[in-house]
Amino acid sequence: MLVFPPLAAAQKPAILAVFAHPDDETTVGPLLVRYAKAGHPVYLATITSGQKGVTPHGGIPAGDELGAAREKELRCACQALGIHEPLLLQFQDQGISVPPAMDKIRARLREIVNEVKPAVMITWGPDGLTGHPDHRMASSLATEVFQQRAPLAHRPRKLYYVAWPESKFVNPPPPFDRRPPGTVADVFVTTEVDGNAYLEPARKALQCHKTQYQPAQMEAMFDLTAKAQEGKVFLRLALTDLRRPSGRERDILEGVQ
Repeated sequence: MLVFPPLAAAQKPAILAVFAHPDDETTVGPLLVRYAKAGHPVYLATITSGQKGVTPHGGIPAGDELGAAREKELRCACQALGIHEPLLLQFQDQGISVPPAMDKIRARLREIVNEVKPAVMITWGPDGLTGHPDHRMASSLATEVFQQRAPLAHRPRKLYYVAWPESKFVNPPPPFDRRPPGTVADVFVTTEVDGNAYLEPARKALQCHKTQYQPAQMEAMFDLTAKAQEGKVFLRLALTDLRRPSGRERDILEGVQ
């Protein structure tokens, strides 16, 4: 059973991001900083420890040692973002798409939702953004937990998917050698959050993931948000029990507060 400090009754609405690996949170880094600085409790649940994310420069073989290193990097990133310590589920990298693991992950995610009481959840879309099977499964499991209201003592109001608008990725941006597979037609993008004022903490968080990226790769990835997306984080409102906005949202807590 996960145990978290009790939440104050008057606390602002909380946000929970659910991703597959340490470093996945970098895609929404400026958004997480923005809401944390505004006083909202911001939590990150990471399903695996990235135990198979071997890189030539990292110098650590696949396994528990690499998983421990990546968990340490994720703690560093959360500190840089100004959000709560990461909620580490510690499942095996590339091993979450089998029924026994899926059942356990659903149960853990429900535990987390009931403990931290998010008003809003964020995860990958069904494309997984990059197409990674673990990303796709994280999306599926987070969506199932959100949409199955009966098992939840606390029921979040909105579920968002990370979106890369097609118009921002006409050509393959570094570090990709082809157009990212998870782009979304602009007409389906419901929400854009301006993160320009929060780019520097997001950059520092990305720089924590030293086993995964060399400095040049970090800069290229940072440019995806800072330049290709013009400092904005784009999302799709996937599920909600609130009235859907008539136009593009600028605030994921619109209608919640």
